[in-house]
Amino acid sequence: MAASLLVGGANAGAAASDLESASDIEPMSISLAAANIPAKFKPSVEWVWKNRMVKEGSTNRKNLIFDQIYAGKGTLNYVVRWQSPKNLTLQQRKEMASMLSRQINNWNKQLKGYDGWPYNNITVKIVGWAVANPAQIINKQSNEIVYTDTIIDDLSKSNPSIPAKLPVAPDALSRFEHFNDPNYSYPGGLDKRFDMYLWATENFGGGAGGDWGQRMNDDYILSTVNADEIQITEHEIGHGFGLTDFYEEHERPPGGFPTNTIMWAGNSPKITEWDTWMLRYTWSQIKKDTSRFPSVNNGDEGPIDTLPDESANIAPAATASTSYTSPWENISALNDGFDPANSNDRSHTVYGNWPETGTQWVQYDFDQEHTVSQTNVYWFKDGGGIDVPKSYKIKYWNGRGWSDVKQAKGLGTAADQYNTTTFAPVKTTKLRIEMVSKGSASTGILEWKVAANKL
Repeated sequence: MAASLLVGGANAGAAASDLESASDIEPMSISLAAANIPAKFKPSVEWVWKNRMVKEGSTNRKNLIFDQIYAGKGTLNYVVRWQSPKNLTLQQRKEMASMLSRQINNWNKQLKGYDGWPYNNITVKIVGWAVANPAQIINKQSNEIVYTDTIIDDLSKSNPSIPAKLPVAPDALSRFEHFNDPNYSYPGGLDKRFDMYLWATENFGGGAGGDWGQRMNDDYILSTVNADEIQITEHEIGHGFGLTDFYEEHERPPGGFPTNTIMWAGNSPKITEWDTWMLRYTWSQIKKDTSRFPSVNNGDEGPIDTLPDESANIAPAATASTSYTSPWENISALNDGFDPANSNDRSHTVYGNWPETGTQWVQYDFDQEHTVSQTNVYWFKDGGGIDVPKSYKIKYWNGRGWSDVKQAKGLGTAADQYNTTTFAPVKTTKLRIEMVSKGSASTGILEWKVAANKL
């Protein structure tokens, strides 16, 4: 990929034309001390921060992805802006949601556990689809929101190969439009807002990125949707964190880079160790603004994966099994790491046991013994044959048989949320939920998290 094909930076894209310049914002106090950065990265990281990011004001605007995640309490919401005549199947839409989650968390895992960054995993959701023609959304699901308003894309005036119609989502729901108003209330609540666009454009060359989102060619998005790391997508997300491009020689550290970097277009196909330290250093500097990240600076790190600070979710490492799975569902949904938007969220794999009723079970087997004390269950309820259970028990393997956990508190059956149950810690290699169905309905689960106490 030629570097000239990538267009990035905080000022890229039509929506970013009204960005404040660095001179419009009073800079915060900056300290360049970073004793924990490895020596080989320190000179180049500090040079880029001081001579590029501070001078260009790339982190001054308080709508970086750092800010979006913090304001959303560990969540990011996208609207897909589909400026393309191609149809989108349900499977493609599911894959797009998973792709965005992977790419955002590829960056986030570089921050995990670093200098007070409070989120181990970011819940990324697509909360709307903006299209010129609603018929392009094939097999639309009841929980999917489709926007059909359009404006004229100015780029089409100079490049006739770009579609003139540009789909838009409501400004009232856009964080980009309202982030600087601390009293703004999103219609329907915070969960209904969208933070950024994933903007797909027919015949668009390269990419563009900023705090408004990421713009790429429609075919590029579809052809890379199942890749683990996607070069242009991750590069443009990097701009959303305030990281800069390095097109010209004078934009790069005088001594060069100790490793490759994804932020120098074409230099690396994935996030590198240098990118990791640049991202971390950026966080260490901007978090010093106590008005910007107050709870971090007050020592309140907020929610982490909806599990307590002293625990970690071990469910992804488990082998899941069940008494019965409907042929069209999948037991892997229990621990695939996807946080649902609601109890009928079919944007991802789900587990259900229709048409079975009565007592059914799901189980986790671990390859080693863990001390566990909490589970979080998100029930599946489709308004048809699947409902939340009438009741359930949590059991653990005692080495010889199954025993009920003791002092269980919670055992909730609420829809559209995680139901947390705490209990006296037990050491075990297996955990099970036994569900009793409600009436003639079957039962199902969208996600089941398990907290293992840290040693």
